[in-house]
This record gives sequence, C-alpha cells and structure tokens, in this order.
Amino acid sequence: MGDSNRNRNSRKIKYYDQYGQPVDEYGRPVDRNGVPYAEYDAEGNPPPRRRPASGQVRRPSRTKSRKKRRFPIVRTVLCVLAVVIAASVLFVNHLLGEYTYDPTEESRLSAHTEDGIMTLALFGVDTREKKDEMGTRADAIMIMSVDPARGKVKLVSLMRDSYVDVPGHGKTKLCHAYGYEGDGGPQLMMRTLNENFDLNITEYMTVDFAQMASIIDAVGGVTVTLSEDELAETNKYIDEYCWGNGIPTQRIAGAGEQKLNGIQAMTYGRIRKGNTGGDWKRTERQSEVLGQVFSKATGNPVSLLRFLNGLLPNITSSMSKRDFWYMGLTTIAHGFPKMEHIRLPLEDEWKYGTTENGMSVILFSNSTAAKRLHSYIFDDITPVPASELME
Repeated sequence: MGDSNRNRNSRKIKYYDQYGQPVDEYGRPVDRNGVPYAEYDAEGNPPPRRRPASGQVRRPSRTKSRKKRRFPIVRTVLCVLAVVIAASVLFVNHLLGEYTYDPTEESRLSAHTEDGIMTLALFGVDTREKKDEMGTRADAIMIMSVDPARGKVKLVSLMRDSYVDVPGHGKTKLCHAYGYEGDGGPQLMMRTLNENFDLNITEYMTVDFAQMASIIDAVGGVTVTLSEDELAETNKYIDEYCWGNGIPTQRIAGAGEQKLNGIQAMTYGRIRKGNTGGDWKRTERQSEVLGQVFSKATGNPVSLLRFLNGLLPNITSSMSKRDFWYMGLTTIAHGFPKMEHIRLPLEDEWKYGTTENGMSVILFSNSTAAKRLHSYIFDDITPVPASELME
C-alpha cells in the first residue's frame, strides 16, 4: 500500500486491498463514505457521522441544500403575486374608464378633505319617473365619508321627504333639488346639502335604480327580514318590473328572513305604500340593503373587484379617475375599512307635517341634524336618540 493507492483527484488518502476494494489504513473494508464495516452496529447501521478533522473539506449540509432549493419557490410565489397585483390594477383602471364622467366641478377630492376625511354625496334615482315640471328626483340620498385614519367608511341616509331650504326654490322636499328643470341635478343637490347641514361636499356619485340589481348581484345578494305587508308590496313591484322588462317574474317565496337577489332587493328597497311604513321605513330598507352591499364589497379583494365590476359601468360621477384612485388607495392603505351607517334625523327628532299646498313632509331641526352629522363623521361619535339616553 503505497503511493499507487493515492487518489490524485481527492485530497483524502484512500487505500485498497489486493483485490482493489477500499479499506482503511488498518486494512479493514470500508463503505463508500470511508466508514469501516467493523464499526457498524448489530443491525447493520453505520455509526453516527464524526465531525471532519481540521483541514478536511466539509460536504454541504442537506439543510442548506433545502434552503437553496426553496429560493426558487419563493421567487415563483413573488412573481405570481406581482402578476396578480398588476392584473388587478389594470382591471380596475379599465373599469374606471367605464363610468360616466360629469366634469362639472374641476376640483380634486383630495383638496376638499377635513382632518383627512373625505366626504361625497351618493344619489339613487329612477329615470323612469318624471312628474309635472320636475325632472328625475333623488329617491335615495346619502352622505358617504371615508376616514382612513380610523379605518372606517360611514354612510348617512337622509330622508327624501325632509323639509329643507333649496337654494333658489325655497322650502320643499330634499329630493326635489335633484329634479328641478334647468338648475336642478347633482350640483343643486350638493349645494342644498352643504347649506342645510354645514358641509363642504364637492363630489357625487349617482346610480340609476334600474341598475342596482346588477350591483347587488355582484356581491351575492343580501339577506333581510320581511313582514307580510312588505312581502305583498315587494312582490307586486317585482311583477311590474319583470313584466316591463320582458323577463320572468322573480317573486320572493315568503315573509321572514329571506336571501334576495338583485331585482328582489332593489324592489324591496323602494316600496313605501301598502302599510309598509312610508318614507321613514323606505329609507331604513334602502340603508339596510346598501349597508350590506358595501360591507360585502369591502370584505376581501375578490369581492371588491366584483363589486366595482357591477358598480362603475352604471354610475355617473363628478370624480375624475385620479380622484377614484386617490380615494381607493387611501382607504385601503391600512387594510379594508369597517362599514358603519346611521339615518338622520334620528328617530325622536322628526315628525310628519303638511305644507300649505297639502304636501306631506318630514319636519326636523336642521341645526340639530347638522350637529349629529358632524359629530358622527368628524368626531367618530355615534348619535343616540334622546329616548335611549333617558332609559
């Protein structure tokens, strides 16, 4: 056993017996790792591996090999995530080209925030209804506030029959401000809200109730509890809507808790006759439906994209594409926001009244309602009716 037993391709000295089989320096047969078979245990297992002596080359550990193999997986996941995000951005940007832009106000939403809180008006209209000299009236009137710092989006429903001062037209119903020929519409509506409730709203979104069905369907419908009167009145208008649009009727099966599709929920939110509570209860039903829609929409990214796909092609807004991006990115900067909702005036702070010409209206104190509104939006204090405070 001499120099001929050296392996020139390795720094480790190897020995071989006369038959060319590997042995250690004592002539004992060894395995391919250089471990003598004589050191194997009774079950034929090799002894634990010894730490290499100083100067010997250490083989790469399996742990490090696994880590190296994991790096391509991490890179793949990151690449897929980047593609998904990029595709979502492109999809939303495409949808932002689908809404009807009304550039009547060249102002930026970001320039009209108070304490970092954005406010805008939401209007629901029915373009099929035109009465007397009035144009399309606003059936649903809401103020939406976006409060990124607190992680909240708040909706304030205002009753359409609220008796307010409409600039240039005197005291009348709030909904009339949208319908006046000539100077009516969203701009007069925003001015009316600002002057009666001490606000600074410059942006709005309007959706036709005829399109609400697709928006509600986009989030999977809503769940409500109907009385027998509400069921009868809702089914009556479902029949009218479906027959008028040449589609099979989609009646609600019964009273009690029911999951409603888009057409059913849209109709349920509009009834106010047949012992269903008038404008007060209608506003409550609309708030219930829209509150669920917004909550579902902001539940996760997939729901939000579905909601936007149903919403944006069916709205008219003064907000530019930049405004929408600003509001959206600011809103979700700290995660998806919590949805909250109230209705004004509060339950104990209004009453029905009749004007000199026989018009039925809702009477309340504008200053009290304005204080409630500001406390809720800007101070994050939910107003409580006086009757509940006395309990």
